[in-house]
Amino acid sequence: MLAPGLLIVLSNDLGASVPQTALLITIAAIAMCFGSPILATLTSDIDRRTVLAGSLALYAVGHALCALAPNLTVLIAVRTVTLLGAAVFTPQAAATLGLVIAPERRAAAITAVFLGWSVASVAGTPASAWLGAHIGWRWTFAGFSLLCLIGIVWIYRVVPRGLRGVPLSREAWFRVIRHPALIAILLVTAVSASGQFTTFAYIAPFVANTLSASPNTLSLALMLFGGAGVVGNLWATRRIAATGAASNVNVSLISMSLGMVTLAIIGSWWAGSIVGAIAWGAGVFANNSSQQARLVMASPELAGASIALNTSMIYLGQAIGTSVGGAVIAGAGYRWLPLVGATVLMAALALSYRAARKSGA
Repeated sequence: MLAPGLLIVLSNDLGASVPQTALLITIAAIAMCFGSPILATLTSDIDRRTVLAGSLALYAVGHALCALAPNLTVLIAVRTVTLLGAAVFTPQAAATLGLVIAPERRAAAITAVFLGWSVASVAGTPASAWLGAHIGWRWTFAGFSLLCLIGIVWIYRVVPRGLRGVPLSREAWFRVIRHPALIAILLVTAVSASGQFTTFAYIAPFVANTLSASPNTLSLALMLFGGAGVVGNLWATRRIAATGAASNVNVSLISMSLGMVTLAIIGSWWAGSIVGAIAWGAGVFANNSSQQARLVMASPELAGASIALNTSMIYLGQAIGTSVGGAVIAGAGYRWLPLVGATVLMAALALSYRAARKSGA
């Protein structure tokens, strides 16, 4: 969540265009797409506390090295390796819950753990945008490296020693690939992430071009977006037991689509920008967490593999969405980004209804 808020600062300082700088997101997302299932397999029989703390340690060291990068090429390479820590941490944090939480509480617990993503939007992305404008992107990367150290200490305090997941064999991956409901759900994740990142990857220049170039305006927009994400995720956590994960996903996709359409039509006005950011943000993290719970409920015994693949689909969607957004900017300009994103999200909604039918079958 760090790079989108720094896109303009990085572009200006490193002498690259915004779409070129956005390769920082695209290439890392591709690496995480393939890295998540591979690393999940390689670390599946290692103590969960060691895996989670180790992935954050890679994240901390990598961010410190990013702060020293002499040019965009080196920054892309270092950050790509750094984000492999996220490719491990995100799915394994959710999968670890399955080892310590009673079955009837797992769906709600998995949606709750993704409150971390919401908080990252409330604090991380706007903080990076504000800090990048005032102290530079290098010190911003360094500061986030120190925050990762706090995360490592926290993991050692709260995760019990000796937790081990079920080793992921080649057979487990083939079972996921041959599972029609899981594949249908994973496709929803890939398409919805594509729709989101068509605009989100370029959120800094989009706000600058449609509303205001002030870093304070960008930080405020991102705080509204993230705050709505926290509320939306809390809503998803409370609602999931009564209506199910699939219903949460569908409502969140509709909310995001409406928010993007609002930004496309009246995003140049403060009122329209606020309404659009809140509607979009309210669906983002509710969607991610509900999709994870949906996979667990569809096949609990394959959760380790399916959640890792779901993370891959998120990153694949980020890479596709960032590339689509760059093409839209080159061909039509920033104002068309949310309209294209909303169209992709509507396709994800259709796929979600299809996935629900397959899950029911």
